[in-house]
Amino acid sequence: MKGPEKIYIDSSILVSHYSKDAVDRKECTAFLNTVEKGKINAVTSSIAIDETAYILLKFKAAEILGTDRHYKILDSLRHDKNVFDEAWEVVEVHIDFVDALRVKNVLQIITQTADPLELKDIAKKYQLLPRDASHLGIMRRNMIKNIATNDSDFERIKDLKVWMP
Repeated sequence: MKGPEKIYIDSSILVSHYSKDAVDRKECTAFLNTVEKGKINAVTSSIAIDETAYILLKFKAAEILGTDRHYKILDSLRHDKNVFDEAWEVVEVHIDFVDALRVKNVLQIITQTADPLELKDIAKKYQLLPRDASHLGIMRRNMIKNIATNDSDFERIKDLKVWMP
């Protein structure tokens, strides 16, 4: 049975789950299977879902276009409907998966964001990029002290328990 402590699922876990080439794909998928069975008190945020969707969309478009040039990928996603539609399929799979977990009541999705002034302080204090500071701000607002991630930057936060694949 799931424990009382919530575990925040960072986008890196979701991205690795979908990425064929991720070295930790198997472990991330196993973790998400445990979530799906309701054995973990799992939480994520609309920020993490959005971040995952953006990364997956860019990865798929890069694959379609055969390039890793950031601006070419973004330009194609904005102006080439065929590239966008083909790349968007992976985003739909992701959103449907997360929504299925929510509907099964095994994943809570936090929709509120953290305060921008708090994010500024968090980012500076822990040397975090803005999106990671957002995740930590959301966790702090919701008194969550556990994170499932493959981002070692979170290990700098002493009062946070980091679960890595």
